[in-house]
Amino acid sequence: MSKLLQRTLFPESHQYVVPDVAWIRCAFTVLRAGKAITAPDHRIARDSYPGQDILFCKAGRGFVSSEGRTLSVVRNQLMWIANETPHAHWPDESDPWTVLWVRIDGPNCAAIRRKVFGDGPTLTTILKPSEIERWFDELFDVLRARDDNVDMALNHIVSELLHLIAAPSPRHGESRLPAPLRAIVSEMQHAPERPWHADELASVTGLSPGQTRRLFQKYLQINPRRWLIRERIMMAQRLLLETDARLGTIAERCGFCDVYHFSREFKRSTGTAPRTWRRAEGT
Repeated sequence: MSKLLQRTLFPESHQYVVPDVAWIRCAFTVLRAGKAITAPDHRIARDSYPGQDILFCKAGRGFVSSEGRTLSVVRNQLMWIANETPHAHWPDESDPWTVLWVRIDGPNCAAIRRKVFGDGPTLTTILKPSEIERWFDELFDVLRARDDNVDMALNHIVSELLHLIAAPSPRHGESRLPAPLRAIVSEMQHAPERPWHADELASVTGLSPGQTRRLFQKYLQINPRRWLIRERIMMAQRLLLETDARLGTIAERCGFCDVYHFSREFKRSTGTAPRTWRRAEGT
């Protein structure tokens, strides 16, 4: 039917204006959402725009240009558009798409997008499209009703969408990490005090050091060294709270070369010096 349309149809179209713009500095909201059955000539192109547009292709096929990439989007695929950069989207003229879409806003949505997708294309295939469709149905209901608690409801529902996009595993708790990365993460978590040189990482993953670094960056958005330091800091926090050990002893047990290095990295990660953190958290 969409091939015969002379103009795009919007069976669902909802807008929302946040009563207090300060809200989006601390929580998520939805600025607009809907369903579009597009005409062949439907095209949106902008230099930039508030919020972040997320499109789910329910039928047909379309194209999205975002962050310098132009990607084909087909049924059951979801595309997150970087609205802060020049972007455009349009249907395939021979098979115009039907899309469910939402424009979200909140604290540093671009950082959330990078956390979900890393530096790669912001396109993913949804393994259980019925879950996304149910999510949109719930969103539309919330926007229609606009109850007194709508702001809290929208914050919650956007968080649910982020989880659906970032963790599309069929069972809750099932890791999305590839087996080599999952193996090395497990080994490092059990012994963060070890140096974990490149050859040790390779012996566990069976990959070259470069391949291992790329896996960390793609799936965890961090390099192996910074990931290891984060694990050491969490180990140090536990020792600061549960023991009376001196800082030098804790630094050594956690794999830091000296107290100065330990204190510098601890403050860099937590914003607080180890002694100050121990006094504040130990009460």
